Amino acid sequence: MLRHFGTIRGQILAIVAGSSVLTFLVFIALLFYPGGPPSPPWPWQTTYRVASLVQMLRGTPPAERERLLIAAQPLGLAMRLVPAAKPCDNIDFDARDLQATVRAELADDTEVVARSCAGTGAVPDIQLLVPLGDSVLEVRTARVGREPPRLSFPFFGALLFLCIGVAALSAWAALRVVRPLRRLSDQAEAFGRDIIVAPIREEGPLEIRRAAHAFNLMQERITASIQSRTRMLAAVSHDLRTPLTRMRLQLETDRKDISREKLVHDIGLLQSMVTSALAFLSSSSQTEKKEWLDLGALLSTLCDDYEDTGARIAYQGPGKIPFLCRPEAIQRVMSNLIDNALGFGTVVEVSASVVGEVITIEVADNGPGIPPERLADVLEPFFRLDPSRSGRPGSVGLGLSIVHDIVLAHNGTLSLANRKPSGLVARVVF
Repeated sequence: MLRHFGTIRGQILAIVAGSSVLTFLVFIALLFYPGGPPSPPWPWQTTYRVASLVQMLRGTPPAERERLLIAAQPLGLAMRLVPAAKPCDNIDFDARDLQATVRAELADDTEVVARSCAGTGAVPDIQLLVPLGDSVLEVRTARVGREPPRLSFPFFGALLFLCIGVAALSAWAALRVVRPLRRLSDQAEAFGRDIIVAPIREEGPLEIRRAAHAFNLMQERITASIQSRTRMLAAVSHDLRTPLTRMRLQLETDRKDISREKLVHDIGLLQSMVTSALAFLSSSSQTEKKEWLDLGALLSTLCDDYEDTGARIAYQGPGKIPFLCRPEAIQRVMSNLIDNALGFGTVVEVSASVVGEVITIEVADNGPGIPPERLADVLEPFFRLDPSRSGRPGSVGLGLSIVHDIVLAHNGTLSLANRKPSGLVARVVF
C-alpha cells in the first residue's frame, strides 16, 4: 500500500480523495453550524404576514386601524401603532434580510427599517418599523432559530456522486499523465541496455511531450556519437596495422641496414592517424569560448604560411571580416580545407565575400574532383574515395567530417561542388 502511494498516480489520487472527503465533512459541518445563515423559510413567512397586514392597514381609515390590528394580530408577532418609534442600535444578518424582503414586498419602500434589539427574553428581538402616515407600525418578532437541515438520501446521494465523480475524473487525468511518464521511464531503462531502440512516442501533456522530445534527441545524439566512435576505432585500428607491420618486420629481421627514413615515415603516418582521430573526438565539444575573430586576416595568414612552404596558393577577399566564433575550431576548419585542396591539386584559390550578414568562404583546387554521386558521402566520417582522391597516406577519412561538424556547430553550411574542367570547390557559408 505504501509503495503504491509512493508513485505519482498514488499521490495524485490520495490528494484528490483527501480533498473530496474534507469537502464533504466541511459541507456537513456547515449544515449543522448553529451560527450559520437561516434556513430558507426565513424571512419570507414573516415578510408575507407583515406585508399583508400593512396593505390592509393602508386601506383602512386611521380610526379603525387599531381595532384591525388587534383582530389580525399574527401568531408569533407583536405589533402596535405608535406616533413615533426609535430604532434599535444593532443590526445583524437576520434584521438585514427581513428589511430587504419587506421593502421588496412593499414596492421598495425605503423608509422600512429593521434592527436587532435586546429583548426581554434570553434571545434578542428583531424590530421592524413601517411608516403609516402619521403613525408607525412597530413589529417585534423573535429571532428565528435554525431549523434542522433536511438530510435525506437524495441529498447525501448527490453529494457522494459529486465526490465520486471528481475522484473518477481525477484518476483518469492522473493515468493520462502517468502513462507517458511510465513509457518514458521504460524507454530510458531499455536505452541503458541497448542503445539501438525506437524513438518514444511524444504524447500526453505539453511538459511530457517536451520531455519525450528531449529524450528522443538525446537518444539520437548518443547513438550517433557511439556509432561514430565505434567506426573511428575500427578504421584507425585497421589503418594502424599496415605501418605497424612494416615497422615490426624491419625490426624482427636480421638485416642491419634498417631504413631510418622508412621508420620515420611510418611513425609520421601513425601520428597523423592519431591526430586525426583526436581532432574528430574534440570537434564536437563546445568547451572553447566564442571570441571575435578576423576571418580575413586568418585566411590571408594561412595562405602566406602555405606559400612560404612552396605551395601555389592565393587569397582574394576583404582584409577584415569580423566573426564571433570559436577561433581554434575555425582555424582547424580552414587548415583542413586547404590541406585537402593541396593534397589533390597543384593550385589552390581561397576567396571570401561578405554580403549583408552572410559570410561566404570558398577553397578551390585543380585536382581530379569528386564523382557527383559521392559529393554527399565524403562528408561522412571514415568515408574514403577510390584512387582519385584517396591516395594520401595516413588519412582515415575524417578531415571533411571534422570540418562539417564544426561548421554546423557555428550554424553554418558546408557544400562541395566540382569545377570545370577539373577541380573541387569547398564552400562554407556563415
